[in-house]
This record gives sequence, C-alpha cells and structure tokens, in this order.
Amino acid sequence: MSPLEARYRRLLACYPREHRARHEEEMIGVLLAAAGPGRERPDPREVFDVVKGGILIRLQRSLGPEAAAHWRDALNIAAIVAPLYLLVLSLGDSALVLWPGTWESVGFLQVVLVLVRLLPYPLILGLALRGSRWAAAGAWIWAVAESAIYTVSTMEIIKYVGPDAPSVHPLTPGDVALQAFPGCVVALLLTLALQPAEGAALIGHRRLLRWSVAAVLSLAALNVFTYLFPPDDPDGLRVDLILIAMACGVASRTPVGRRAILLMVPLLAQLYGMGLLDGPLRGAWPHFLLQTLLMAVFFTVARRGFRPYGTGTVSSPERLV
Repeated sequence: MSPLEARYRRLLACYPREHRARHEEEMIGVLLAAAGPGRERPDPREVFDVVKGGILIRLQRSLGPEAAAHWRDALNIAAIVAPLYLLVLSLGDSALVLWPGTWESVGFLQVVLVLVRLLPYPLILGLALRGSRWAAAGAWIWAVAESAIYTVSTMEIIKYVGPDAPSVHPLTPGDVALQAFPGCVVALLLTLALQPAEGAALIGHRRLLRWSVAAVLSLAALNVFTYLFPPDDPDGLRVDLILIAMACGVASRTPVGRRAILLMVPLLAQLYGMGLLDGPLRGAWPHFLLQTLLMAVFFTVARRGFRPYGTGTVSSPERLV
C-alpha cells in the first residue's frame, strides 16, 4: 500500500462504517486514478470534498427519516434514565445525611426533609414503568414543588443566619431556575416520550438494576468514607463522573445509545458543567487532567466491552448497550 493510499483510507474514516464497507474500494480507486503518479499526499480540495461528503452522509443518517425509530427509542430510554439517575444521586448523597453519626449535626428535621425528597422519583419511575401518563404530570408537579422548597428553605436560612453572613449569598431567580432545571428536563422527556417503559425494556430491567445498585453503593461508600476520613485534597476524584463515563461508553456502541447520550447532555451539563470548570478556573490543572484521563480510559474500556458491564463491542454490539 502506497503512502498516498494509506492517507486516503485514513481520510475515509469520516464516512460511516457501513458506507465504507460497500464503497471504500471504489472510492479509493477513483481518488488514486485522479491523483496521478508521484503524489504522496491528498490535495486540500480532495480532503475538503471527502470530509464534507462524510459529514453530509452522517447528518442524513442521524436526522433523516430512517433515523426516526432510533430517536424514538432514544427518547424512551432518556425518559427512564434521567429520573433514575437523579434518584441514584439523591440516594448516594443521602447516605451521609442518614449516617448515624451526622444526625445530631444536621438535625432531625433535615433528616426528615431528605427522606421526603427521596420519595417523588421512585413514584415517577413506577408510573413511567407502568406506562401511565401521570408520570409526566407528577414530574412537572415535583419540579415546581422542589424549586419552591428550595426557595423557602433558602429564605429561612438567610433569615436565621442573617443576610450578611459570609456563607450566604442573595437568592436570585437564576438560582431558582438552576434548581428547577433538572426536574424540568425529566418532566419534558417524560412528556415527549411515547412509551418510556419500552426504554427500560430496551436496556434491560436487570441491567438497569445492577447499574443503579452499583452506583448508589459506590457514591454512598465514598461519601461516608470522606466524612470519616477527610482528605487533605478537597477536590478528590469524582466517582460519579467515572460512572457516567462508563455508562456513556457502553451506550455509545449503538445508534440508539448515542442519541440517548445527546438527549441527556442538557441534564449532565447543568449538573456537572461548573464542577468540571472549577478546577481550571482555580488553577487546579493536575487534578482536572487526571480526572479527564480517568474518564477517557473508563469510557474507552466500556465502549470496547468488558464484563460485567457488557460483552458487546463496537463492531458487534449488544441489542442496545
């Protein structure tokens, strides 16, 4: 294989795998015939044309009529995964509040409030899995109620400690909107999804349960361990981000999974956007780079397939993940 042919083949990677399997040899032949003898590198105009053609074909497959079924399945999946993910985060975070040694410091009322705030998402998930359209209505009601609880509790704290306390900042409409945003995303997904229960069936109920239990136990154990043995480095490593990288790696094996990831991006961006930028903004580049490297490694390993998180591969994926 000549250097020019090797470069052409690398350039054709911008086309979908199925398209390359059918047309790669023909395209290589046309490009080599047009190049003429003695050339070792593609012409810039050829590079532009090939890349443009690959992007157009990928867009056509992603947004065209043939992709409608994939988007429908992805929406059903996201409508189940989003409330389940918020429930997992709440359960992992509540482990520290419910730990016996912390009851006296946080107060009995705070413990009760945490328990109350854990109830809505199991109810919403139960309704969604039963195929009830009340799941979307319940999600909208809880999104409004949660923002109201946040507003009232924050105002009470300000009234108790005083507006001039160093740890208190004024309550703004933007704070309330950010607090309500995750619940609104969940409600919107449940409203648009035709059959969220099918999303859970596509992933597999047992697989969802395994991932959820593993994530809750990991987050809870980390929170309790951090409470019992405070680290010298307050940044630490974000286990939740590593779990997300693994889940995205598994989902990225299939067209439906990749679309489900895109639908989850607004929720993940709101939950982790500032957290990811916090390190570079404070100059903590080593920690940020290490966290990014770990996420990339876990994403790559999960995408290639390994037990117990999945045995499929990119070339031979499982049914969904």
